[in-house]
Amino acid sequence: MGFFSLLLSVLFLFLGKGLLQGKEVFFSGKDLAGWSAEDMTYWSVENGNIVGTKGDQKIISNQFLWYDKKVKDFKLTLQVKQVPFAANAGIQFRSKREASGHAIGYQADIGKGWWGSLYHEHGRRILAKNTDNSGQNLNPEKWNKYEILALGHRIWLSINGQITVALRDPIGELEGQISLQVHGGMPQKVIYKDLSLRRYPKPELLGMNEASLNKLLSLAPQGFIPSAKKLVR
Repeated sequence: MGFFSLLLSVLFLFLGKGLLQGKEVFFSGKDLAGWSAEDMTYWSVENGNIVGTKGDQKIISNQFLWYDKKVKDFKLTLQVKQVPFAANAGIQFRSKREASGHAIGYQADIGKGWWGSLYHEHGRRILAKNTDNSGQNLNPEKWNKYEILALGHRIWLSINGQITVALRDPIGELEGQISLQVHGGMPQKVIYKDLSLRRYPKPELLGMNEASLNKLLSLAPQGFIPSAKKLVR
């Protein structure tokens, strides 16, 4: 190995993760370059925001807009507005894109009774439910700030500055894609804005350090549930 190659290897060993760490502009606010879906008629950019809707028509099955690059450890911050509040949507992460365009993997849930919960799409179903049943921390049909922090087998979700899930999942996926969902069923509009992705982030969330965040962790349920017993949401 030449001196220059050796020097690069040493620099990467000591600085590699630091070089990779940082915010990623993965949505331009202008168009959906870098994103794709099986049916792009559900997705558009309006006023710098990503919009999922079919207008007054019902949504035919779950629709997903996929970010083309995979992620491992990351922090994703965004704001979400859903109309009507009774509808359902979600944010897939570390997920596998099936040939049909559907998803298998983690979902940070959106929808009345589901906001801030962690679901496993087409797999293990509910992994952790948001225990705030009152919904007082939510802004129905207005903007809600969602944060997802995934570090190894540890996952934290927060809504509007309140942690809703802190989970250690030893059998969970460590890599996959991010996608935005509009759920099949009633006519609805879900809007995603201010999307910010940081790869290999520091273990910090809402002013809490790693030790404080680890104290909140619970263990995820194990094993997969047969598809015939899927929960209807």
